[in-house]
Amino acid sequence: MKRLFSLLMVLMLAAALSLPVWADDDSPDATPTPSPTPNTSTSITESDGVYVTGYTVTTPAGGEITTLGVGDKVNIVLQVVDHSSARYSVDASEIVARINSSIFTYTGTGEIGQLFESNDDPDTNRLQRVRSGQAGDEEKSANAYYNYYSYVLLFRDVIYNGGGNTLPINLSYLDTSKPMQQFSVTLGQCVDKDQTTTPNLLVRTSNYGDAVTAGTPFTLSLGLYATDGNETLNDVIVSLTLPENISLNGGSLSNYVGSMAAKSMRDVTFSVLPAAGFTGTVADITVNMTAVGDITGKAVSSTTTISIPVSQPDRFEVGQLQLSADTMMVGDTGSVTLSYVNKGKNPIGNLEARLTGTNLGSESYQYLGNLNAGTEGSVDFDITPDAAGNISGIITLNYEDASGNPRTISKAFTATAEEVNYEDAMPDYDPSMDEPQQTGMPVWGWVLIVVCVGVVVAVVVVVIVRKRKKAKALAALDEDSDEDI
Repeated sequence: MKRLFSLLMVLMLAAALSLPVWADDDSPDATPTPSPTPNTSTSITESDGVYVTGYTVTTPAGGEITTLGVGDKVNIVLQVVDHSSARYSVDASEIVARINSSIFTYTGTGEIGQLFESNDDPDTNRLQRVRSGQAGDEEKSANAYYNYYSYVLLFRDVIYNGGGNTLPINLSYLDTSKPMQQFSVTLGQCVDKDQTTTPNLLVRTSNYGDAVTAGTPFTLSLGLYATDGNETLNDVIVSLTLPENISLNGGSLSNYVGSMAAKSMRDVTFSVLPAAGFTGTVADITVNMTAVGDITGKAVSSTTTISIPVSQPDRFEVGQLQLSADTMMVGDTGSVTLSYVNKGKNPIGNLEARLTGTNLGSESYQYLGNLNAGTEGSVDFDITPDAAGNISGIITLNYEDASGNPRTISKAFTATAEEVNYEDAMPDYDPSMDEPQQTGMPVWGWVLIVVCVGVVVAVVVVVIVRKRKKAKALAALDEDSDEDI
Protein backbone atom coordinates (compact mmCIF):
# COMPACT_ATOMS: atom_id res chain seq x y z
CA MET A 1 0.00 0.00 0.00
CA LYS A 2 2.86 2.38 0.88
CA ARG A 3 4.54 1.74 -2.48
CA LEU A 4 1.22 2.35 -4.23
CA PHE A 5 0.86 5.61 -2.36
CA SER A 6 4.42 6.66 -3.28
CA LEU A 7 3.69 5.94 -6.95
CA LEU A 8 0.54 8.03 -6.72
CA MET A 9 2.56 10.88 -5.21
CA VAL A 10 5.06 10.76 -8.07
CA LEU A 11 2.26 10.94 -10.61
CA MET A 12 0.71 13.89 -8.80
CA LEU A 13 4.09 15.64 -8.66
CA ALA A 14 4.55 15.14 -12.40
CA ALA A 15 1.12 16.64 -13.04
CA ALA A 16 1.82 19.56 -10.73
CA LEU A 17 5.14 20.34 -12.43
CA SER A 18 3.24 20.86 -15.69
CA LEU A 19 1.21 23.72 -14.14
CA PRO A 20 2.26 27.36 -14.66
CA VAL A 21 4.31 29.15 -12.00
CA TRP A 22 2.42 31.27 -9.55
CA ALA A 23 3.84 34.69 -10.33
CA ASP A 24 2.52 38.19 -10.67
CA ASP A 25 1.24 38.88 -14.15
CA ASP A 26 2.78 42.36 -14.06
CA SER A 27 6.33 40.95 -13.68
CA PRO A 28 8.08 41.98 -16.89
CA ASP A 29 10.71 39.24 -16.77
CA ALA A 30 8.47 36.40 -15.75
CA THR A 31 9.60 33.18 -17.45
CA PRO A 32 8.40 29.59 -17.11
CA THR A 33 9.91 27.99 -14.03
CA PRO A 34 12.23 25.04 -14.79
CA SER A 35 11.33 21.86 -12.99
CA PRO A 36 13.93 21.01 -10.34
CA THR A 37 15.54 17.64 -10.62
CA PRO A 38 16.55 15.49 -7.64
CA ASN A 39 20.26 15.63 -6.88
CA THR A 40 21.34 12.75 -4.66
CA SER A 41 24.98 13.85 -4.74
CA THR A 42 24.18 17.16 -3.05
CA SER A 43 23.85 17.60 0.71
CA ILE A 44 20.34 18.79 1.68
CA THR A 45 19.60 19.95 5.24
CA GLU A 46 16.09 19.15 6.48
CA SER A 47 14.12 20.90 9.20
CA ASP A 48 11.31 19.27 11.16
CA GLY A 49 8.68 20.68 8.82
CA VAL A 50 10.35 21.88 5.57
CA TYR A 51 12.97 20.30 3.36
CA VAL A 52 14.22 20.29 -0.24
CA THR A 53 13.87 17.20 -2.43
CA GLY A 54 15.57 18.56 -5.54
CA TYR A 55 16.97 21.70 -7.13
CA THR A 56 18.14 23.22 -10.41
CA VAL A 57 20.40 26.19 -11.14
CA THR A 58 19.73 27.98 -14.44
CA THR A 59 20.71 31.07 -16.33
CA PRO A 60 18.23 33.99 -16.22
CA ALA A 61 17.01 32.73 -19.60
CA GLY A 62 16.29 29.29 -18.19
CA GLY A 63 19.22 27.21 -19.42
CA GLU A 64 20.59 24.78 -16.83
CA ILE A 65 24.22 25.32 -15.74
CA THR A 66 26.74 23.02 -14.12
CA THR A 67 29.25 25.56 -12.76
CA LEU A 68 28.43 28.66 -10.73
CA GLY A 69 31.32 31.10 -10.54
CA VAL A 70 31.78 34.16 -8.36
CA GLY A 71 29.71 37.06 -9.71
CA ASP A 72 27.39 34.87 -11.77
CA LYS A 73 23.66 35.80 -11.79
CA VAL A 74 21.37 32.78 -11.86
CA ASN A 75 17.91 31.47 -11.08
CA ILE A 76 17.64 28.87 -8.30
CA VAL A 77 14.69 26.49 -8.46
CA LEU A 78 13.88 24.31 -5.42
CA GLN A 79 11.37 21.49 -5.06
CA VAL A 80 10.12 21.86 -1.46
CA VAL A 81 8.13 19.60 0.84
CA ASP A 82 6.46 21.83 3.51
CA HIS A 83 4.70 20.13 6.43
CA SER A 84 4.64 23.26 8.56
CA SER A 85 2.55 25.39 6.20
CA ALA A 86 0.14 22.52 5.58
CA ARG A 87 -0.39 21.98 9.31
CA TYR A 88 -1.30 25.64 9.69
CA SER A 89 -3.45 25.51 6.55
CA VAL A 90 -1.58 28.58 5.29
CA ASP A 91 -2.40 29.81 1.80
CA ALA A 92 0.52 29.93 -0.62
CA SER A 93 0.23 33.69 -0.92
CA GLU A 94 0.92 34.01 2.80
CA ILE A 95 4.23 32.16 2.68
CA VAL A 96 7.37 34.37 2.61
CA ALA A 97 10.70 32.75 1.61
CA ARG A 98 13.98 34.70 1.81
CA ILE A 99 17.62 33.82 1.31
CA ASN A 100 19.56 34.47 4.50
CA SER A 101 23.26 34.44 3.55
CA SER A 102 26.03 36.81 2.46
CA ILE A 103 27.21 34.12 0.06
CA PHE A 104 24.26 35.01 -2.17
CA THR A 105 22.77 38.39 -2.98
CA TYR A 106 18.98 38.38 -3.23
CA THR A 107 16.74 41.08 -1.76
CA GLY A 108 13.31 39.82 -2.78
CA THR A 109 11.20 36.87 -1.79
CA GLY A 110 10.85 33.58 -3.52
CA GLU A 111 8.02 32.75 -5.88
CA ILE A 112 5.89 29.73 -5.01
CA GLY A 113 4.19 27.75 -7.74
CA GLN A 114 2.92 24.32 -8.74
CA LEU A 115 1.60 23.68 -5.23
CA PHE A 116 -0.44 20.64 -4.32
CA GLU A 117 -1.41 19.06 -1.01
CA SER A 118 -0.81 15.52 0.12
CA ASN A 119 -0.28 13.38 3.18
CA ASP A 120 2.54 10.96 4.05
CA ASP A 121 1.01 9.30 7.12
CA PRO A 122 3.16 6.23 7.84
CA ASP A 123 0.00 4.49 9.17
CA THR A 124 -1.36 3.53 5.77
CA ASN A 125 -4.52 1.98 7.21
CA ARG A 126 -5.40 5.18 9.05
CA LEU A 127 -4.61 7.20 5.92
CA GLN A 128 -6.95 4.99 3.91
CA ARG A 129 -9.78 5.39 6.46
CA VAL A 130 -9.35 9.20 6.49
CA ARG A 131 -9.49 9.36 2.69
CA SER A 132 -12.54 7.11 2.57
CA GLY A 133 -14.37 9.10 5.30
CA GLN A 134 -14.38 6.20 7.77
CA ALA A 135 -11.96 7.69 10.32
CA GLY A 136 -13.04 9.23 13.59
CA ASP A 137 -12.06 12.67 14.90
CA GLU A 138 -9.07 11.31 16.82
CA GLU A 139 -7.67 9.55 13.76
CA LYS A 140 -8.30 12.63 11.59
CA SER A 141 -6.43 14.80 14.07
CA ALA A 142 -3.49 12.41 14.19
CA ASN A 143 -3.45 12.10 10.44
CA ALA A 144 -3.50 15.88 9.93
CA TYR A 145 0.00 16.09 11.40
CA TYR A 146 1.30 14.45 8.21
CA ASN A 147 -0.35 16.83 5.78
CA TYR A 148 2.19 18.68 3.59
CA TYR A 149 2.49 21.05 0.67
CA SER A 150 4.72 20.23 -2.27
CA TYR A 151 5.66 23.26 -4.35
CA VAL A 152 8.34 24.85 -6.48
CA LEU A 153 10.22 27.75 -4.91
CA LEU A 154 11.91 30.09 -7.40
CA PHE A 155 14.56 32.73 -6.66
CA ARG A 156 15.30 34.92 -9.70
CA ASP A 157 18.54 36.76 -10.47
CA VAL A 158 20.52 35.52 -7.49
CA ILE A 159 24.16 36.67 -7.48
CA TYR A 160 26.80 34.29 -6.19
CA ASN A 161 29.44 36.09 -4.06
CA GLY A 162 31.65 33.11 -3.21
CA GLY A 163 32.77 31.94 0.20
CA GLY A 164 30.70 28.77 0.35
CA ASN A 165 28.02 26.76 -1.38
CA THR A 166 25.26 26.44 1.26
CA LEU A 167 22.01 28.26 0.49
CA PRO A 168 20.09 28.94 3.79
CA ILE A 169 16.42 29.93 3.52
CA ASN A 170 14.06 31.46 6.09
CA LEU A 171 10.40 30.49 5.64
CA SER A 172 8.00 32.81 7.48
CA TYR A 173 4.33 33.84 7.22
CA LEU A 174 2.36 37.03 6.94
CA ASP A 175 0.79 35.93 10.20
CA THR A 176 3.80 36.57 12.38
CA SER A 177 2.34 34.57 15.21
CA LYS A 178 3.28 31.43 13.39
CA PRO A 179 6.90 30.27 13.93
CA MET A 180 9.51 30.77 11.21
CA GLN A 181 10.98 27.69 9.55
CA GLN A 182 14.63 27.41 8.39
CA PHE A 183 16.12 24.98 5.95
CA SER A 184 19.06 24.93 3.55
CA VAL A 185 20.46 23.21 0.47
CA THR A 186 24.06 22.76 -0.70
CA LEU A 187 24.62 23.76 -4.33
CA GLY A 188 27.27 21.61 -5.93
CA GLN A 189 27.59 24.00 -8.88
CA CYS A 190 29.24 26.70 -6.74
CA VAL A 191 32.97 27.13 -7.28
CA ASP A 192 35.02 29.84 -5.58
CA LYS A 193 38.63 30.35 -4.60
CA ASP A 194 38.16 29.07 -1.07
CA GLN A 195 36.71 25.81 -2.30
CA THR A 196 38.77 25.36 -5.43
CA THR A 197 41.24 22.52 -5.83
CA THR A 198 43.75 23.30 -8.56
CA PRO A 199 44.84 20.32 -10.68
CA ASN A 200 48.50 19.43 -11.06
CA LEU A 201 50.28 18.51 -14.28
CA LEU A 202 52.21 15.33 -14.91
CA VAL A 203 53.48 13.22 -17.79
CA ARG A 204 51.39 10.07 -17.77
CA THR A 205 52.82 8.47 -20.91
CA SER A 206 55.96 8.85 -23.03
CA ASN A 207 57.09 7.19 -26.24
CA TYR A 208 60.24 7.52 -28.35
CA GLY A 209 59.90 4.53 -30.68
CA ASP A 210 61.60 1.15 -30.65
CA ALA A 211 65.19 2.43 -30.48
CA VAL A 212 67.10 5.70 -30.60
CA THR A 213 70.35 5.88 -32.57
CA ALA A 214 72.92 8.66 -32.43
CA GLY A 215 72.77 10.81 -35.55
CA THR A 216 69.16 9.82 -36.32
CA PRO A 217 66.19 12.06 -35.32
CA PHE A 218 63.27 10.59 -33.37
CA THR A 219 59.87 11.77 -32.18
CA LEU A 220 59.33 12.16 -28.45
CA SER A 221 55.60 11.86 -27.65
CA LEU A 222 54.34 12.94 -24.23
CA GLY A 223 50.90 12.29 -22.72
CA LEU A 224 50.20 15.33 -20.52
CA TYR A 225 47.63 14.77 -17.75
CA ALA A 226 45.81 17.27 -15.51
CA THR A 227 44.97 15.66 -12.17
CA ASP A 228 41.70 15.92 -10.27
CA GLY A 229 40.42 19.36 -9.31
CA ASN A 230 37.49 21.69 -9.79
CA GLU A 231 39.01 24.36 -11.98
CA THR A 232 40.46 24.49 -15.46
CA LEU A 233 44.14 25.10 -16.08
CA ASN A 234 44.93 27.92 -18.52
CA ASP A 235 48.10 28.80 -20.43
CA VAL A 236 49.51 25.29 -20.17
CA ILE A 237 53.08 25.27 -21.54
CA VAL A 238 55.39 22.27 -21.95
CA SER A 239 59.12 22.79 -22.54
CA LEU A 240 62.23 20.59 -22.70
CA THR A 241 65.66 20.90 -21.12
CA LEU A 242 68.11 18.89 -23.25
CA PRO A 243 71.50 17.43 -22.27
CA GLU A 244 74.74 18.01 -24.17
CA ASN A 245 74.83 16.72 -27.76
CA ILE A 246 71.04 16.46 -27.83
CA SER A 247 69.08 19.08 -29.77
CA LEU A 248 65.77 19.61 -31.50
CA ASN A 249 65.52 18.49 -35.10
CA GLY A 250 63.14 21.39 -35.67
CA GLY A 251 60.62 23.59 -33.93
CA SER A 252 60.73 25.19 -30.49
CA LEU A 253 61.73 23.88 -27.10
CA SER A 254 58.39 25.20 -25.75
CA ASN A 255 54.95 24.00 -26.77
CA TYR A 256 51.85 26.05 -25.89
CA VAL A 257 49.01 23.67 -25.07
CA GLY A 258 46.35 26.17 -23.98
CA SER A 259 43.61 25.13 -21.54
CA MET A 260 43.15 21.74 -19.90
CA ALA A 261 40.20 20.62 -17.82
CA ALA A 262 40.76 18.50 -14.71
CA LYS A 263 41.28 14.79 -15.47
CA SER A 264 41.99 15.50 -19.13
CA MET A 265 44.84 14.33 -21.39
CA ARG A 266 46.72 16.16 -24.12
CA ASP A 267 49.39 14.80 -26.45
CA VAL A 268 52.54 16.84 -27.11
CA THR A 269 55.34 15.87 -29.53
CA PHE A 270 58.91 17.08 -30.09
CA SER A 271 61.37 16.10 -32.85
CA VAL A 272 64.70 15.38 -31.14
CA LEU A 273 68.13 14.71 -32.68
CA PRO A 274 71.00 13.01 -30.79
CA ALA A 275 74.30 14.16 -32.29
CA ALA A 276 76.47 11.56 -34.03
CA GLY A 277 79.13 12.36 -31.44
CA PHE A 278 76.90 11.52 -28.48
CA THR A 279 79.08 9.30 -26.30
CA GLY A 280 76.69 8.37 -23.51
CA THR A 281 74.27 5.48 -23.41
CA VAL A 282 71.27 7.34 -21.90
CA ALA A 283 69.91 10.84 -22.62
CA ASP A 284 68.08 12.38 -19.64
CA ILE A 285 65.53 14.87 -21.02
CA THR A 286 63.75 17.11 -18.49
CA VAL A 287 60.10 17.99 -19.20
CA ASN A 288 58.91 21.27 -17.66
CA MET A 289 55.18 22.01 -17.31
CA THR A 290 53.52 25.28 -16.21
CA ALA A 291 49.92 26.52 -16.04
CA VAL A 292 47.61 28.94 -14.21
CA GLY A 293 44.35 28.09 -12.42
CA ASP A 294 41.32 29.56 -14.16
CA ILE A 295 39.52 30.59 -10.93
CA THR A 296 42.24 30.94 -8.35
CA GLY A 297 44.96 32.27 -10.63
CA LYS A 298 47.30 29.85 -8.87
CA ALA A 299 50.53 29.09 -10.71
CA VAL A 300 51.11 25.38 -11.29
CA SER A 301 54.48 23.95 -12.24
CA SER A 302 56.06 20.52 -12.30
CA THR A 303 58.99 18.73 -13.88
CA THR A 304 59.81 15.16 -14.76
CA THR A 305 62.75 13.42 -16.40
CA ILE A 306 62.49 11.02 -19.34
CA SER A 307 65.50 8.68 -19.66
CA ILE A 308 66.03 7.56 -23.25
CA PRO A 309 68.64 4.91 -24.21
CA VAL A 310 70.79 6.10 -27.11
CA SER A 311 72.94 3.68 -29.09
CA GLN A 312 75.59 4.27 -31.73
CA PRO A 313 74.92 3.09 -35.29
CA ASP A 314 75.63 -0.60 -35.78
CA ARG A 315 78.81 -0.73 -37.90
CA PHE A 316 79.74 -4.38 -37.59
CA GLU A 317 80.96 -5.48 -41.03
CA VAL A 318 82.32 -8.62 -42.66
CA GLY A 319 85.09 -8.93 -45.28
CA GLN A 320 85.52 -11.21 -48.26
CA LEU A 321 85.42 -14.97 -47.94
CA GLN A 322 88.69 -16.78 -48.60
CA LEU A 323 88.75 -20.41 -49.78
CA SER A 324 91.87 -22.54 -49.54
CA ALA A 325 91.17 -23.62 -53.15
CA ASP A 326 88.42 -23.12 -55.68
CA THR A 327 88.65 -26.81 -56.58
CA MET A 328 89.00 -29.47 -53.89
CA MET A 329 89.46 -33.21 -54.05
CA VAL A 330 86.85 -35.50 -52.60
CA GLY A 331 87.97 -36.61 -49.17
CA ASP A 332 90.62 -33.89 -48.85
CA THR A 333 90.20 -31.14 -46.24
CA GLY A 334 90.07 -27.52 -47.31
CA SER A 335 89.09 -24.40 -45.41
CA VAL A 336 87.03 -21.23 -45.67
CA THR A 337 87.81 -18.04 -43.76
CA LEU A 338 85.61 -14.98 -43.09
CA SER A 339 87.03 -11.81 -41.53
CA TYR A 340 84.97 -9.23 -39.59
CA VAL A 341 85.47 -5.85 -37.89
CA ASN A 342 83.48 -3.70 -35.43
CA LYS A 343 83.78 -0.13 -36.75
CA GLY A 344 81.17 1.20 -34.30
CA LYS A 345 81.73 2.98 -30.99
CA ASN A 346 79.99 0.37 -28.86
CA PRO A 347 80.89 -3.28 -28.29
CA ILE A 348 78.76 -6.09 -29.62
CA GLY A 349 77.93 -9.19 -27.62
CA ASN A 350 77.42 -12.93 -27.99
CA LEU A 351 78.99 -13.17 -31.46
CA GLU A 352 78.60 -16.64 -32.92
CA ALA A 353 79.29 -18.19 -36.35
CA ARG A 354 77.58 -21.08 -38.09
CA LEU A 355 78.49 -22.88 -41.33
CA THR A 356 75.67 -24.45 -43.30
CA GLY A 357 75.36 -25.72 -46.86
CA THR A 358 75.83 -28.79 -49.06
CA ASN A 359 78.80 -31.09 -49.71
CA LEU A 360 80.72 -29.61 -46.79
CA GLY A 361 81.36 -32.82 -44.93
CA SER A 362 79.62 -31.51 -41.85
CA GLU A 363 78.11 -28.29 -40.51
CA SER A 364 80.01 -26.37 -37.86
CA TYR A 365 79.37 -23.84 -35.10
CA GLN A 366 81.72 -21.53 -33.18
CA TYR A 367 81.00 -19.16 -30.28
CA LEU A 368 83.22 -16.10 -30.61
CA GLY A 369 82.06 -14.06 -27.56
CA ASN A 370 82.08 -10.26 -27.34
CA LEU A 371 83.84 -7.89 -29.73
CA ASN A 372 84.96 -4.47 -28.53
CA ALA A 373 84.66 -1.33 -30.61
CA GLY A 374 87.49 -0.90 -33.11
CA THR A 375 88.60 -4.55 -33.08
CA GLU A 376 88.59 -7.22 -35.77
CA GLY A 377 88.86 -10.98 -36.10
CA SER A 378 88.15 -13.93 -38.34
CA VAL A 379 86.50 -17.32 -38.24
CA ASP A 380 87.77 -20.49 -40.01
CA PHE A 381 85.84 -23.61 -40.96
CA ASP A 382 87.15 -26.90 -42.41
CA ILE A 383 85.52 -28.30 -45.53
CA THR A 384 85.77 -31.98 -46.49
CA PRO A 385 83.66 -32.67 -49.59
CA ASP A 386 82.32 -36.20 -49.75
CA ALA A 387 81.16 -36.20 -53.37
CA ALA A 388 82.22 -34.70 -56.66
CA GLY A 389 80.27 -31.70 -57.81
CA ASN A 390 79.35 -28.29 -56.45
CA ILE A 391 80.18 -27.12 -52.95
CA SER A 392 77.91 -24.39 -51.57
CA GLY A 393 77.87 -22.90 -48.12
CA ILE A 394 76.80 -19.94 -46.00
CA ILE A 395 78.59 -18.50 -42.99
CA THR A 396 76.08 -16.78 -40.70
CA LEU A 397 77.19 -14.41 -37.93
CA ASN A 398 74.69 -13.72 -35.15
CA TYR A 399 75.28 -11.09 -32.45
CA GLU A 400 73.60 -8.53 -30.16
CA ASP A 401 74.10 -4.81 -30.77
CA ALA A 402 74.65 -2.23 -28.02
CA SER A 403 70.90 -2.04 -27.39
CA GLY A 404 70.60 -5.80 -26.97
CA ASN A 405 68.82 -6.26 -30.28
CA PRO A 406 69.69 -9.46 -32.21
CA ARG A 407 71.45 -8.93 -35.54
CA THR A 408 72.47 -11.31 -38.37
CA ILE A 409 74.97 -11.09 -41.23
CA SER A 410 75.41 -13.89 -43.79
CA LYS A 411 78.00 -14.54 -46.49
CA ALA A 412 77.68 -17.27 -49.17
CA PHE A 413 80.38 -19.08 -51.17
CA THR A 414 80.72 -21.82 -53.79
CA ALA A 415 83.51 -24.19 -54.90
CA THR A 416 83.97 -27.44 -56.85
CA ALA A 417 84.88 -30.94 -55.69
CA GLU A 418 86.54 -33.52 -58.01
CA GLU A 419 87.32 -37.23 -57.71
CA VAL A 420 91.01 -38.23 -57.43
CA ASN A 421 92.33 -39.83 -60.78
CA TYR A 422 94.87 -42.47 -59.71
CA GLU A 423 96.12 -43.15 -63.34
CA ASP A 424 97.18 -39.53 -63.70
CA ALA A 425 98.93 -39.73 -60.37
CA MET A 426 101.24 -42.74 -61.44
CA PRO A 427 104.55 -42.00 -63.49
CA ASP A 428 105.19 -43.52 -67.04
CA TYR A 429 106.61 -47.18 -67.15
CA ASP A 430 110.42 -47.57 -67.95
CA PRO A 431 111.66 -51.18 -68.76
CA SER A 432 115.15 -50.33 -67.60
CA MET A 433 113.78 -49.98 -64.14
CA ASP A 434 113.45 -53.78 -64.08
CA GLU A 435 117.28 -54.42 -64.69
CA PRO A 436 119.30 -55.38 -61.63
CA GLN A 437 121.36 -52.59 -60.27
CA GLN A 438 125.18 -52.90 -60.16
CA THR A 439 126.80 -53.10 -56.78
CA GLY A 440 130.34 -52.05 -55.61
CA MET A 441 132.71 -49.35 -56.93
CA PRO A 442 132.12 -48.47 -60.59
CA VAL A 443 135.09 -48.61 -63.10
CA TRP A 444 135.23 -44.89 -63.57
CA GLY A 445 135.73 -44.61 -59.85
CA TRP A 446 138.78 -46.81 -59.89
CA VAL A 447 140.26 -44.88 -62.82
CA LEU A 448 139.82 -41.66 -60.99
CA ILE A 449 141.59 -43.02 -57.96
CA VAL A 450 144.58 -44.20 -60.03
CA VAL A 451 144.90 -40.81 -61.74
CA CYS A 452 144.79 -39.02 -58.40
CA VAL A 453 147.49 -41.30 -56.99
CA GLY A 454 149.70 -40.68 -60.04
CA VAL A 455 149.37 -36.95 -59.69
CA VAL A 456 150.34 -37.12 -56.05
CA VAL A 457 153.44 -39.27 -56.81
CA ALA A 458 154.56 -36.86 -59.52
CA VAL A 459 154.21 -33.90 -57.21
CA VAL A 460 156.23 -35.65 -54.52
CA VAL A 461 159.04 -36.55 -57.01
CA VAL A 462 159.24 -32.97 -58.26
CA VAL A 463 159.54 -31.63 -54.76
CA ILE A 464 162.32 -34.08 -53.83
CA VAL A 465 164.34 -33.29 -56.96
CA ARG A 466 164.11 -29.58 -56.33
CA LYS A 467 165.27 -29.96 -52.73
CA ARG A 468 168.31 -31.99 -53.81
CA LYS A 469 169.34 -29.45 -56.44
CA LYS A 470 169.12 -26.69 -53.93
CA ALA A 471 171.25 -28.55 -51.43
CA LYS A 472 174.00 -29.09 -54.04
CA ALA A 473 174.03 -25.43 -54.95
CA LEU A 474 174.49 -24.42 -51.32
CA ALA A 475 177.41 -26.85 -50.89
CA ALA A 476 179.25 -25.48 -53.91
CA LEU A 477 178.88 -21.98 -52.63
CA ASP A 478 180.48 -22.90 -49.31
CA GLU A 479 183.54 -24.42 -51.04
CA ASP A 480 184.16 -21.24 -53.03
CA SER A 481 184.10 -19.19 -49.90
CA ASP A 482 186.77 -21.38 -48.23
CA GLU A 483 189.14 -21.03 -51.13
CA ASP A 484 189.02 -17.24 -51.04
CA ILE A 485 189.94 -17.21 -47.41
